[in-house]
Amino acid sequence: MTASSRRLGLASIVALSLLAAALPLRAQIQAASPQGDAIPTVPPAAVQPTLATAPQTGSENPFRRFEIVSLGSFPILLFYSDFSFDLGRYFANGFDSAYTPWPFKNQYSAPISDSERLTRIGAALGASIVVGAIDAYIHNEKSKKAKRLREARDALGALPSEAP
Repeated sequence: MTASSRRLGLASIVALSLLAAALPLRAQIQAASPQGDAIPTVPPAAVQPTLATAPQTGSENPFRRFEIVSLGSFPILLFYSDFSFDLGRYFANGFDSAYTPWPFKNQYSAPISDSERLTRIGAALGASIVVGAIDAYIHNEKSKKAKRLREARDALGALPSEAP
């Protein structure tokens, strides 16, 4: 018996024991439910706290949106920049197997220097800042357009209506 088959057998035993422990719990939930078979659902919005449904006051801070989008896009762009640099290095070295890109790297692959690692992180950081700036610009233009539209509707609403 190999180690992988032992692990698979152990994982199966753990999964079955968790399933066996969950079945009586589900029966208790169904028995306690006033609808019988239905599992309890989330209460309607009228029962939920008013904090969750309170209207938003004021406008969103544009720097905060920029920060959130930039920080959120950084890990994704770091992955893509690493892959791009690996692919470029593979092409630049004449398709040498020591420089294969990420999914095909192994223990014999050429190591990355610290300066190259910093370059990759810097490229991802710069790209994430650009993505955040583009998002902030688009959001700003949309909010300006919505504000102009609201002002135009208010101006039209203030005009006396003519009855035919």
